Amino acid sequence: MKAAALALVVAACKWGGPDAGGAAAPPPVEVETPRPSRVLYPAAPVSFVDVVRDARAAVVAIKSATPVKSGPAAMFPGAPPTASDPSLGTGFLIAAGGSFVVTNDHIVADAADVRVVTVDGTELPARVVGRDPRLDLALLAVDAPRLPALRLGDSDEVAVGEWVVVLGNPFGDEVTAAAGIVSATGREAAASLVPGPAMGFRTFLQVDARVHRGNSGGPVLSTAGEVIGVAVATGDRTGELSFAVPAARLREVIEPLKTYGTVRRAWLGVLARPVTRELATQLTMATVAGAIVTEVKAGSPAAKAGLRPGDVVQAWDGKPVDHKNLPWLAANAPVGRTVELTVWRDRGAIRVDLTPEPMPE
Repeated sequence: MKAAALALVVAACKWGGPDAGGAAAPPPVEVETPRPSRVLYPAAPVSFVDVVRDARAAVVAIKSATPVKSGPAAMFPGAPPTASDPSLGTGFLIAAGGSFVVTNDHIVADAADVRVVTVDGTELPARVVGRDPRLDLALLAVDAPRLPALRLGDSDEVAVGEWVVVLGNPFGDEVTAAAGIVSATGREAAASLVPGPAMGFRTFLQVDARVHRGNSGGPVLSTAGEVIGVAVATGDRTGELSFAVPAARLREVIEPLKTYGTVRRAWLGVLARPVTRELATQLTMATVAGAIVTEVKAGSPAAKAGLRPGDVVQAWDGKPVDHKNLPWLAANAPVGRTVELTVWRDRGAIRVDLTPEPMPE
């Protein structure tokens, strides 16, 4: 500021003033220092009180009609591992054309009679309308109108280092909260979706907020209060990794779970990697885009369609493709309906027709 003021004084002396016989000095011009258009690194939240307060009414406890062993009650210090309790875990309400609760599949898989307990202690019967063991998700229907629901956020936009809070309500008497940051997004490992009984945890969100049996099945919320994942407990030992099913995966399975009670996935049968700038130049591609095939499984739909290593898949039925979304486009494609792939091969784009088949278990 001193330098700026001095510059103005010098300018005034140069022009002179009315008393000095010179021309009238022009009015001083204040030069404002440019400011960044946005805050690149916002300060950490003071607390998550507002997030918890706004979301707590949609977080429910999941219970069974009869006591179960090794449920949330067994994690308390001094409790035997086989302690019996009707509590199973946590769930949360979503807006999906009715009153529906999302939770983990492993929580309700062996429960004959499932009930949910709202934050005010009201106990309601629930019906399991759909299960997806591969993603460890289950959808319950609750016969109660006008229950609050949480909004699903865009987990594809989540970045490593963002703050999150995990909510739980294992016993139906109090909502618990655990805060942390996103440790890994799993998006770079999306191409690891292969046939098998469960999706690899490398494709899950990883957070350093504590996820245990009590808040397993609960929502992982952004600072905006949107669900970016469903908490999945892998154990109760301190220091274990905490995971969450990304909201993008949940959004994909809600309608199939409501309609069919299960998710009928298809598969492509390739392993793919991102296209680098050097690779695009080598293949004479105009843009750095697509997913390059590194392996084709024998007998797979990809093999039957004639795909081969070195092909770059650029589009799936007109939708742009990269190595992250290709496995999920294939997984959610209708089985038996032929799709059109745009493939870059031998320095040119070709059309490949592929018919998805059911994913082997």
